[in-house]
Amino acid sequence: MIDPVDVQRIVLATLAAGAAVLFGACYAIFLALSRLRDLAVLRRLSNLSYLALAVSVLALAWYLRLAGGWLALVVILLVGYYLAPRFIWRLSVATHDSEEDRKGGSHD
Repeated sequence: MIDPVDVQRIVLATLAAGAAVLFGACYAIFLALSRLRDLAVLRRLSNLSYLALAVSVLALAWYLRLAGGWLALVVILLVGYYLAPRFIWRLSVATHDSEEDRKGGSHD
């Protein structure tokens, strides 16, 4: 028979994983919107979403009792998810700038 504590841990790990996906998406969306609109409130929401993402990923690691190399992977994931949307934004801006240069530099 399955121990009820193990079932509870698995359910909490599932909820933490879902929260990580949700807050990861919120982080990327708020970061992009804050750069498009240049609004400080969206920047704060982006940072708050990243903090919630980090907490949910750490909770996931705790509930799954990750250790050793798996914890290193969690840290790499958090660093990567912090940096990836920023690099993607820069790549998008550079790509769109070069497209506008090829079209004659007209800004609508």
